[in-house]
Amino acid sequence: MLKSFAIKTLGCRANQYDSTALEEMLKEEGLERVDTVEEADAFIINTCTVTSKTDSEARQLVRRIRRANPDTVIIVTGCYAQVYPERIKELGCVDYILGNPDKARIAECIRAGRPSEGRIIVGNWQEGTPLSLRIKRPSARTRVNLKVQDGCNKTCSYCIIPKARGRSKSLPLEEVLRDIETLIEQGVKEFVLTGIHLGTYGLDLNPETDITGLIRTIEERGYPARFRISSLDPDELTEELIEILSSAKSICPHMHLPVQSGDDHILRLMRRPYTAELFRKKVLRLYEKVKHIAIGVDIMVGFPGEGEREFINSLKLMEELPISYMHIFPYSVRLGTAAADFPERVDGRLVKQRVQRLKELDREKRLSFYLAQIGSVKKVIVESRRDRKTGLLCGRTENYIPTLLDGDDTLMGKEVSLRLTEASPQGMKGVLYEKREAFEETGREATG
Repeated sequence: MLKSFAIKTLGCRANQYDSTALEEMLKEEGLERVDTVEEADAFIINTCTVTSKTDSEARQLVRRIRRANPDTVIIVTGCYAQVYPERIKELGCVDYILGNPDKARIAECIRAGRPSEGRIIVGNWQEGTPLSLRIKRPSARTRVNLKVQDGCNKTCSYCIIPKARGRSKSLPLEEVLRDIETLIEQGVKEFVLTGIHLGTYGLDLNPETDITGLIRTIEERGYPARFRISSLDPDELTEELIEILSSAKSICPHMHLPVQSGDDHILRLMRRPYTAELFRKKVLRLYEKVKHIAIGVDIMVGFPGEGEREFINSLKLMEELPISYMHIFPYSVRLGTAAADFPERVDGRLVKQRVQRLKELDREKRLSFYLAQIGSVKKVIVESRRDRKTGLLCGRTENYIPTLLDGDDTLMGKEVSLRLTEASPQGMKGVLYEKREAFEETGREATG
């Protein structure tokens, strides 16, 4: 009788949410979560397939697990399992390969034990991951991902994820609010609103709503928690949503925009439904309206057809705009996508050079943003762990700055006021700030 399991998650916040929900489900089945391969009767890998690198990570992980524990039941699920199950079976050491629609069958597979040969259980990709897989009792109580949407209806030329997650589907508004209230009762203080294509939230519901309506409703409810939007495409950032953010009490001043390129020719090849100029206007409008906002972007390097001119257009746009940080990654060929057949591939050495140039800019952007915050007072939710290098407590501000502070473990899980005092490209340090004491010393309040 198998009694224990371990789980490893690769990829996005939606995957992280699914893994947490799976952990809850398995615990309800009487199984115990363990931390090491050697202890695990079953080992679940929840995979990603955004790039060939994540595919490789999954395969390497499978081999390491089998070497470390020849008897454990290895279950591979997630997007890589959904799109390329035969590649996983070729490894010869995976017991069950489950697609996204089949994640809820993991308990059944564990109960069945190791089969005589690997089994592929991959349902119709159009069904996607069931939204019925929900979190009710999270193990981490400070910050949780809250998946409100799954799937994607877009056909971006480089992306395989629609074939892994199916069409866009949304959790009804009443269920989202019920989840929020349940998790607040469990002590959750920050929610990261998450989806595969969050900007399409509500468009499939009856009556139809949208992401702006969801954010407005959450803000109007006045919950004793804060809420962060994981990411929105530039064309989905409406003026109404910017206005809500400009005066919001519970919605964090933080926006992540997966722009992918700052060149219009490349954006057309990618099938992205906006221009570099629209992106510029959205960023400047956010910066103008939302005090202390952090604006992050995704940038892809080396997409087919990206010459020096196209790359420089992206680089200059990022230099000119008040971007706070950048996620930079090289283009990865995904078989089954339109871009896989595009000509004009970019030389790998050139891609590495361009990635490095953008990383240097990212370092400058982060440091500039952090330096501008020195002396301000921010609300920080202290995480239930310490920084490995320094041993200090850690957390994030409302505007997404990673922070370190000195203090004892009783502060973990609490929201504190922190005066930010030091900055580096990695984040900031601060000291606990007591408003009353500071007022008595200076005769005035400090402002954030």
